[in-house]
Amino acid sequence: MDPRTHDLHLLHITGDERRSFEEKRWILVLLILSPLVGFTATYAVQLTQPVREPYVIYLYPVMAPVMLGALLWNLLGGYSRLAERIAVVVQVALALLHNLSFALQPTLPDSPSFVGSASYWTLVLNACVILLLVPVQRAAWLVVTLYLVCVALPWTLNFDVFRPYLGAMVRTQGGVFSVLLAILCLAWYRQRYVERAREALMLRQLATTDLFAVRTPDLSAERAAGTAAGTAGRPSTGDPIRSART
Repeated sequence: MDPRTHDLHLLHITGDERRSFEEKRWILVLLILSPLVGFTATYAVQLTQPVREPYVIYLYPVMAPVMLGALLWNLLGGYSRLAERIAVVVQVALALLHNLSFALQPTLPDSPSFVGSASYWTLVLNACVILLLVPVQRAAWLVVTLYLVCVALPWTLNFDVFRPYLGAMVRTQGGVFSVLLAILCLAWYRQRYVERAREALMLRQLATTDLFAVRTPDLSAERAAGTAAGTAGRPSTGDPIRSART
């Protein structure tokens, strides 16, 4: 069993792979720290509002300790492929719960000209984390499916409430689609850049490596061994007894 599949502290990972995970770890630290500060401020403001959003009131106190634990995990150098898979499942669940809460109990303005739903921008943040943890092709399918489900929730579960806000909802959902498309393009470009960089590094290593240098010590050793064996098989001219017998 590959120890890297259950390694928690990068003990068995070295070289370029370790540097890659170190960079990913610090990106995750920033991705966790920024929303954690925002969630704390949002929750404090929500407590002073007459109309409170259920998702913020009930889920933010649960998410904050989890995010704080993940932040400490990454700061201490923790890593696990199982933790990455769990993080992806959590991101998908949070996006669905937030958009489900918005669809069932929306906080809509009096004017139907604008709808600013925080659930869609939470979806953007979740998509960024998923694209960081999952290979690009699988992540793209997952993000697109998640977006379609979140877009369909208001119209399938609470169409009568959202019908007066049709134009504003389409504008908001279209804006989120544009942002997600830009993020997917950047993720694809990053993947292609990484592949090209690996190919260039491999070609440079092959160009600067002398393939014959690997066999040179072995040939020298074989020649030395053959010379020693031949010397041992021939009689020594300095032995007077052996010379007398011959």
